[in-house]
Amino acid sequence: MAKKMDAKEKWLKAVAGLYPAAKGSMREVRRNCSSPSCTTCSSGTRHPAWLLTYYLDGRQHSKHIPKAMAGEMRKALENGRKLEDLMVLASLELIEAHKKK
Repeated sequence: MAKKMDAKEKWLKAVAGLYPAAKGSMREVRRNCSSPSCTTCSSGTRHPAWLLTYYLDGRQHSKHIPKAMAGEMRKALENGRKLEDLMVLASLELIEAHKKK
């Protein structure tokens, strides 16, 4: 029982610093605005915007990310990837622990 608690405590310690965490991908897109007199759009440059693309219930979705939140979302996605890696390692440890029984 002590080994299970040690594994649980190890897991909790590892994930404690991974908040916020997110799953998906982030990409920059260029969009036209609604202003007919916009020089940026009329020049063809268009305005930068960020999108989060993710899967939910087997379907792909996209959600606008406010410009001010882009850095925080990048960190959350990085933490999410680290969390996924930890889950894989925990799965492997669980299999190895079962083999030793």
